[in-house]
Amino acid sequence: MCFRHFLASVINNVAQRNTAQNQQPYYQPNHTFQRTQQYTAQPYMCPQQQVFPPPIIPPAFAWDTLIAPSNQPTQLFTRLLDAIFTYFTSTPPTDPSGFDPIKYASAFTALGYSDNDNKVRRYFIFALQNRFHSPENFVYDIMPIYYRTNHIQYTMQGILPVLTREGFHTTMLRDTLGDPEVQCRRLNNFLAAHGTRMLDRSTGQAFPSLAIPRAAFPADMDRGTWERQEQMNRAFNEELGKYLAELSRVGQSMHDGTIAGIAGM
Repeated sequence: MCFRHFLASVINNVAQRNTAQNQQPYYQPNHTFQRTQQYTAQPYMCPQQQVFPPPIIPPAFAWDTLIAPSNQPTQLFTRLLDAIFTYFTSTPPTDPSGFDPIKYASAFTALGYSDNDNKVRRYFIFALQNRFHSPENFVYDIMPIYYRTNHIQYTMQGILPVLTREGFHTTMLRDTLGDPEVQCRRLNNFLAAHGTRMLDRSTGQAFPSLAIPRAAFPADMDRGTWERQEQMNRAFNEELGKYLAELSRVGQSMHDGTIAGIAGM
């Protein structure tokens, strides 16, 4: 009997335990999800494609008229002369103010001027041929006379006469009007050798090595330019004569016909 009572007691305890477990509430989360607004399906929209402007392609370079009918330089010629001037003044020894006699001689030689047309070279060679004590000082003295009587802009840096940007423009314009055929050849030869190293200030690009057509220059020599040059030559010769007379007075040996030897266009 004892075993039967014990077994009945165990079965009764197990039944009571199961009943208690079945009465426990199911697990519920401590938070709930609530829909705050009703969802409405929207049609799918592709992202708008960004439209970029077409690239700006600079127009092909083409040479145009360099001298206007008024005998004034066009903007293109002015830009070209500015580029040439800047190219030379930026070449060591650099001097943005202009060409001293040494830079003048090298620049105009590079531009294709002969020793006779290159004023510094012309006066220096003359001084050597006439055994001047200091050919350099002779050039330093003569160039201001040349600039002044030919109405070419220059400045003085100590004893050195310096051709300014405006003076370079004046010289190149006058030479172009005086002999457009020769100047066309000079500029084309120079551009072929140095054009890619000269920047056009309006575009920031180098000038191309394209030959300037002859039609971009005046068709003929300008008679008025030659007439004015003859007047300036006479003024130069007069001042040169006074200078040479002063040299002779202080004992500098001079040859006959010196004025005729270095004067002229």
